[in-house]
Amino acid sequence: MWLEIILMITVPGIIFIIIMGLFIDWLDRKVYARGQNRKGPPFLQPLYDIVKLTAKETIIPEGVSKFWMTVLPILYIATALTGALMIPMVVLNDAGLVSGFTSFKFDVFFVLFVLLGYGLLIYFLGYITKNPFAQTGATRSLLQVLSFEIPLGFCLLVPVLIVGIGNPNADFSLAYISTNLFPKVGDNLWLIIGLIIAIVISIIVLMAELEEFPFDSPTAHTELADGWLVEYGGWRYALIHLGERIGAFFIGGLIVTLFLGGPHVGLELTNVVNFPALYGLLNLIFFLIKLILVIVVMSFLRTIISRIRIDQTVRLAWKVVLPFAIVALILTIGFQLIGV
Repeated sequence: MWLEIILMITVPGIIFIIIMGLFIDWLDRKVYARGQNRKGPPFLQPLYDIVKLTAKETIIPEGVSKFWMTVLPILYIATALTGALMIPMVVLNDAGLVSGFTSFKFDVFFVLFVLLGYGLLIYFLGYITKNPFAQTGATRSLLQVLSFEIPLGFCLLVPVLIVGIGNPNADFSLAYISTNLFPKVGDNLWLIIGLIIAIVISIIVLMAELEEFPFDSPTAHTELADGWLVEYGGWRYALIHLGERIGAFFIGGLIVTLFLGGPHVGLELTNVVNFPALYGLLNLIFFLIKLILVIVVMSFLRTIISRIRIDQTVRLAWKVVLPFAIVALILTIGFQLIGV
């Protein structure tokens, strides 16, 4: 019990996730800068930014609830941490599978509620400030999240169906899916087609959920003066910014878990490695390599695509992304049932 508590706080727990959030912030900005032929920030710049923000004065606009401007940033980062702790990286559960600290049976469906709550909090963060720029940005953010939530749900069903069809013992946990994905795909290579479509869509949704280029209209500097973030400063802004980066770890880790096998590489390491600590370290290394690749791809795409309007974003979600997500789902079901 004490070992689990220590791991939950340190590695691969809360402190580790916060450090990874800062690293993702640096990596994203570095790749984005190099794509624009700039040098980019030094390695510790994200940490300097957080420390600097916590030392700044915070101002509550007149007529705005101080309680909600204090509670909502805390809930925002707490939601991101809750989702991140569900990602299987190192810890073994009772079934011997690599699991997350807050994972449980059928948690893959609970993840959708966490993602939805993460997006809804952005809306409330902007709405309660009573600033027209913030409220406009919050409305755009809510519209964007709801538009991409359905395609994301269909994409999440792809790995669920791959490991679940014909398997009455599947518990549909993130740990179970990441462990059994590669063996199932190895038995039927045609399933790769639906999986590739789903992972491409998931990366697009990742960029939309994090409001990165080209989906940054909710926080457009030239239009909305930072959108729903405009009234936040000091430690409140620091919490929100860190929550965004932890959210990137959570959503990126979710993509790695569901579509890239999580910490698994298609080999049974327990037959090679007899030391649990070394086994856990290798799992963590493989997971981080895949996560870094996902973040790098997302950051690179930011450099080659310009911002699109919110109406274009909604049309993209409903007229392009959703049909492809349905195609991926149908292909997966078909290849599973006919056993090609």
